[in-house]
Amino acid sequence: MGSEGHWGDRARLDQFLQAYAVERATIEARKNGHSVTEQKLDNGSIKLTIRVGGAL
Repeated sequence: MGSEGHWGDRARLDQFLQAYAVERATIEARKNGHSVTEQKLDNGSIKLTIRVGGAL
């Protein structure tokens, strides 16, 4: 267990939450007919680009 207590390492939790948010936003955008592109940035962030109407 990490130094954050019984929940484990905070960095791993943050990674999980980011991945969940990206996936959820992607699903919702596609359900509404939009195109989504994902770009991983050097700092570990993920940039989503959502195109209205699905046109790239």
